[in-house]
Amino acid sequence: MPTARNADSPTAPYTPFLLRGERFEDTFRQAGVDYQRRFRAQLRTLPADVPEPALVVLTSAHDAEVDRLSLELGLQGFPLYRIDADDCAERRLVLDPEADTMRIDGLLVRPVLLWIRHFVPNAVVTGPSPLLGRYVRDQWAAVLEVVREWPTTHVNPPASRRASRLAQLRQAAAAGVPVPRTVLASSTEEAAASLGCRPADLIAKVPGDHFVQPEPAQVTGAFPRRVTPSAVTAEPVPLLFQQYLPHTHEVRVFNVGTRLFAYEIRKHDPRDVWARPESVSVTATDVPAPLARHVTALLARTGYSFSGFDFLATPEGTPVFLECNGNGDWAWFERGASDDRVSEAALDHFTTHPALSRTARRDFRG
Repeated sequence: MPTARNADSPTAPYTPFLLRGERFEDTFRQAGVDYQRRFRAQLRTLPADVPEPALVVLTSAHDAEVDRLSLELGLQGFPLYRIDADDCAERRLVLDPEADTMRIDGLLVRPVLLWIRHFVPNAVVTGPSPLLGRYVRDQWAAVLEVVREWPTTHVNPPASRRASRLAQLRQAAAAGVPVPRTVLASSTEEAAASLGCRPADLIAKVPGDHFVQPEPAQVTGAFPRRVTPSAVTAEPVPLLFQQYLPHTHEVRVFNVGTRLFAYEIRKHDPRDVWARPESVSVTATDVPAPLARHVTALLARTGYSFSGFDFLATPEGTPVFLECNGNGDWAWFERGASDDRVSEAALDHFTTHPALSRTARRDFRG
């Protein structure tokens, strides 16, 4: 581990650059409000020994997109079974690969579609024992790998979903999509030397998840930041460093199958999204033809049915690819733009999917 540290004293606790100063901290909701999960047994119509063909989603209790989708699918008779990381240690599961079935809380299911979204083992709630906590979370991580390998149709192919940000950038460059110059480095000086620029011309990003969960439901954001003159010279884990590109705005492009939906985001600082949300502008827009070609080229490589692609728009109008969000969360963008195009497309995607059928009651009350 690097020994040089930007600390007030040799014994002062070290704080990584992306966790310093003003930062996003929140508590995620742990209690689920999913309509179908709450009333799944009452909605089911098939005999107990007949597996119900269904969409099975592994996510977290705070997944608002799936909350809405579950309600809308349920009201049309399409079953959705959900496993949230927050309380998965209390769920009853039987995964039978030979029969191609899952038994979830006693209900027999055939997962004709699998969607792994926000299922993070660190979110699993366990007892106070550190040993128990580590054991349960490690083993749920292994169970998640079993589900990734399940021989069925996955909404997003597991192999593509696990591509690192650097791999995404390589894929984009190979497809002819403009990307920022990027290195993975343990210090700003080494990154600046590799990229041939000043440290102050760098943007620092984590190579992994933007959310740190020191405890279940407790989250701290490790979001991209412009490198400052006082930035640390050595980090305990390498960061992604990109050369800063002047731009007029950002664009998020969602795909739902082959349909594309774009939102323009205008802000002064990457932290404005959570620190000063009133200063952020989100606008629903059409997808320009050049941008559509880039996204289509990337989708040919990922095979994603649902995802969100982030681009910068330079002053010359050139779209520069940043990364792909395999979860494709869209609720924040729709709220900001007073728009529900992606939600409507998601409902249409699943209600017309050939693997799914109306096997559930639309309303168990009668």
